[in-house]
Amino acid sequence: MWLSRVSVDYCRVVTHAELSLAERVNVLYGDNASGKSSVLEALSVLSRGRSFRTPRIAELISRGETELTVAATVENGLSGARYPLGISKSMTDTRIRINHADVPQQAELSSHVPLTLIHPGSVELVTGSPTARRAFLDWIAFYRFADFNMAWRQYQRVLKQRNTCLRDPRQRQALPQWTQQLISLQTVLYRYRVSALAVLQEALQNTAELLAALGTPQLHLSSGFPQGVDVEDETTLQQFFRDKAEQELKQGFSLYGAHRADLHIMLDTIPAVRVASRGQLKILTVSLLLAQSYAIAETGTKRGIIAIDDLAAELDEQNQQALYNTLHTTQQQLLITGTHHQPLKNWVADAKVFHVKHGQVFASA
Repeated sequence: MWLSRVSVDYCRVVTHAELSLAERVNVLYGDNASGKSSVLEALSVLSRGRSFRTPRIAELISRGETELTVAATVENGLSGARYPLGISKSMTDTRIRINHADVPQQAELSSHVPLTLIHPGSVELVTGSPTARRAFLDWIAFYRFADFNMAWRQYQRVLKQRNTCLRDPRQRQALPQWTQQLISLQTVLYRYRVSALAVLQEALQNTAELLAALGTPQLHLSSGFPQGVDVEDETTLQQFFRDKAEQELKQGFSLYGAHRADLHIMLDTIPAVRVASRGQLKILTVSLLLAQSYAIAETGTKRGIIAIDDLAAELDEQNQQALYNTLHTTQQQLLITGTHHQPLKNWVADAKVFHVKHGQVFASA
């Protein structure tokens, strides 16, 4: 699975761009603020419904316009199928089409565009809040397990209803019902995440050269409950929530559960954020995200798409070379931005090169 064509309209400085992409490596180069990152933001909207730089759609839409549109052609190398898809977003509306048919959910579009994004802010995967790490692991579960998204969406609905009961005394009588539903979904989500973590750990073997100086990180999943609470035992969870009822009622929201889970990233049993340098954190983050892209494939023959914004940022020459070597072995489709194209062109002689200038994208010879 790869993208042979991408069309972008009204995304930041890019008012219109058409890219005919190579199956393997694509390089976008240009000056800072020329629009390179805007192209990758558009791909992020296509794959995830939002930018990796801002959650506010108003910041993405070009000044003076009312909506942005991203369209692409997907190629399935195994079946030979080719089909269009796309998304338009305004301040108030989202429209999605796949193979000429309207679809209601972003998740359906996402399933056709298995994109992993690596950018200068990606280091927050290691240094930031648990929210990013849960999303990182759930992205793998979404692609690997057909029923994960339904379970996740159901959990979010139940959690919202339970929190309403905790805040509003008039709805308090429904709290036991929503608590039981929340309990029933704990085991489901926990098992999906455990399975996703196992796949991720296996995929990390593909980044051994990148991690040579750091060593393989230890990854541990916490359930969102205190250590020692068995999330696979409903009786235990029922008693736990009874014991914590007063505390949760006082706070007015659910203090425990899958929405509080975290992926702990350790180096030699110490949290990586405490012992790694900025450069080491970047290498660790890139390794994890590359492993994520390998892990979301259902089989060895299904490919993901990796977009890397500003490849060389904060990496010394040795680590840049290790990253080049690692990317050279991947079968994923690559889209890479940088201020200079020649180092990347030398690395992959058959890369397709695009020059981005003042929001316009030109294919280079």
